[in-house]
Amino acid sequence: MTLLAVSMCLSAAASLTAQTVRYLSDEEALALEHQTRFSRLKRFAQANGIYPEPEMHSYVIPRDFMPADFHYDIPVLRIVFPENTFFDTASSEIKPSAIPIIKAMASMLDGDVPDVNVFVAGHADSRGGEVYNHNLSVNRGRNVADILNGSRKNHGAIWSIGFGKSVPLYPNDSDVNMAYNRRVEFLISSRPDAIAYWLQDQVVDVCRTSDAAARLRCMRDFKTERKLFVAEKARQSVVSLAERPVRVSPSPDVKRKAVPESESRVAVRPNQDSMTIKLNENRIRVRSIEH
Repeated sequence: MTLLAVSMCLSAAASLTAQTVRYLSDEEALALEHQTRFSRLKRFAQANGIYPEPEMHSYVIPRDFMPADFHYDIPVLRIVFPENTFFDTASSEIKPSAIPIIKAMASMLDGDVPDVNVFVAGHADSRGGEVYNHNLSVNRGRNVADILNGSRKNHGAIWSIGFGKSVPLYPNDSDVNMAYNRRVEFLISSRPDAIAYWLQDQVVDVCRTSDAAARLRCMRDFKTERKLFVAEKARQSVVSLAERPVRVSPSPDVKRKAVPESESRVAVRPNQDSMTIKLNENRIRVRSIEH
């Protein structure tokens, strides 16, 4: 083959390659990041021998629930670890066996996109007072977030929040159910307000049971609990003096929307208005964002 023929072949191949290249839209890129993150975390749990394996759930926050200047659906990944992975009962001190898991997770997050946000949420069962359980869950979330934040090389945004006994996965009517309710959850997304919106709407995943009467009792208790929770951003070793406390709270004009107002605090108000309980009809209706 002559040099001219080789040149023509290479030119044709380059032209064909150029024609088949398609750039992802911003929304497609967000979805791809999310799917890659989900697969990587699944492998992470298996590689580290975490047993029982954490629950992993994928959600989508529709663009209608995002600020007006943001035009894409936002995926959120939720990982639910049982209490005994990180803590002994009634303790917020992280177990030594859990440190390698948190550090491995930090390394995994270092391979993620720079703007990834992580919320660490602590939960408790119904035993003990409301204030005690709330403070316990806040300390648990904060302690995990601090180690996760300190173990990362690329310091992305790490937040912590505690929900006490206010968001039970199952009715608190057995030792097994209460063990599941004492848990730590990680929520990961490209935007903190997307996670805040999901946390406000997490009523969709409380009080799991096939017993209708037990669920009614559990949901009724859920509606009487604390109404406001605050997530705090884990601090770096050096904090800018210009950094101001921040809050994300429901917008007054659009129900259930949240409006960023700061960068280090997020106010979360569970959306109990989306839940209807009719004890006399033995019925529960829950309206939620897309899952």
